[in-house]
Amino acid sequence: RVVGPAIKGLAEPRKQPFADQSAEDVAPVAAAGPVPTKVPRSWRPFVVGAGLQNLGNTCYVNAALQCLTHTPPLASSLLSGQHLKACQKQPFCMLCAMRSHVTRALLHPGEVIQPRKDLVASFHRQRQEDAHEFLMFALNAMQRCPSEDTLIQQIFGGSWRSQVQCLRCLGVSDTFDPCLDLTLDITAVQSVDQALRELVKPEKLDGENAYHCGVCLRKGPATKRLTLHSASKVLILVLKRFTDVTGDKTNKKVRYPERLDLQPYLSEQKAGALDYELYAVLVHSGWTSRQGHYFCYIRVGNGRWYRMDDAKVTACDAASALSQSAYILFYIQRSELERAAGGVYAGGTLRSRGAESTGTGAMVVEPRSASSIGAPALEEPLVETDTQEITLDQWRRSQEHSRPKAEFNLRKVEPALPADAVETVCVASAKLFSLNLLQWSSAGGAGWGGCWLQL
Repeated sequence: RVVGPAIKGLAEPRKQPFADQSAEDVAPVAAAGPVPTKVPRSWRPFVVGAGLQNLGNTCYVNAALQCLTHTPPLASSLLSGQHLKACQKQPFCMLCAMRSHVTRALLHPGEVIQPRKDLVASFHRQRQEDAHEFLMFALNAMQRCPSEDTLIQQIFGGSWRSQVQCLRCLGVSDTFDPCLDLTLDITAVQSVDQALRELVKPEKLDGENAYHCGVCLRKGPATKRLTLHSASKVLILVLKRFTDVTGDKTNKKVRYPERLDLQPYLSEQKAGALDYELYAVLVHSGWTSRQGHYFCYIRVGNGRWYRMDDAKVTACDAASALSQSAYILFYIQRSELERAAGGVYAGGTLRSRGAESTGTGAMVVEPRSASSIGAPALEEPLVETDTQEITLDQWRRSQEHSRPKAEFNLRKVEPALPADAVETVCVASAKLFSLNLLQWSSAGGAGWGGCWLQL
């Protein structure tokens, strides 16, 4: 296996504070310790997870990993241990690697850890890459893991319906395509809602683009419309900022809401709204896809927003998170939050039934007082084995040949690459300490409850 120097020669843990921090503000370094014998079956923290050390042009990886780590249903499923019981590890399992990463990140709030080498080495080539490509790579790698082919679809999977109606005989033809994300053209729009309306606007097929009807067997005028046939629990919206050929970037700001109603864009209209809540914003700073910097904004369970910029994690307000030139937006169904919470999600506070409260019915757990945190943690031990090596360019070319053709232009998800097999090892403090967490229940109506994890 060829590993570049930026990954192979990892920096030693930093001994001194960052330039903009005092010694008191520096988070403690996570000491290597025994592997926890128990991982909470399901939980969601009210504090932000650990910062991630940049291993050399890996800001795009860090930003994508932070968004996945703070995706509630994914974190809950990974930490439940259900996949671990059936995993065959042939030869490498992305789900197990992600489970280890998510566990370390959420068990060490206020600290900085190094991303697992196996999450990076299969994709990273010591140069700036695209955060969206890595995100799709990671999702598909998890989807293709042995014994697990439904988890990612259950959380992120949706489907498009392309419907063409002949204007002569009124015959209708439907084509369905699965998707893990939605790519929006922002060239002529000012907001995400406007881009979605343009996406589902009916298109007239006539003249050279006339439609050959399979019902009346004649070529003539028709209308074509693209709609969402099924909506995912977690919605990933990709704002198309980069040109395909040159990689030049559109830096215009596009407005995006904290709450998004997807009902108007569904194939079947129903009464009431289909509300989604924004919980992550991935941002690219720069002028082309070949250079620049990636970072993200994350909202945790108590409604607080944080800017996560590699090792540096800084508290911020919602206005800052909503005023970025966003590249990727992450939304979660409001009903999914309410069902898991067993209560009402209002004003950024999840109200818990049957749990100790502040008197208003809202559970409150304060995050670390330091507004800015960061200090590298010791890297977890890794055990490497041989595996087939393939370059990123080879992987991309193979996907072009195997990609199914559709009647409309959608950005397809990419399948996974094999990577090095690595034993999962968690890092924990040698001394006993407690993390005040709120339980994220994967069973509907189970409710939120206060829980203490002790190592």
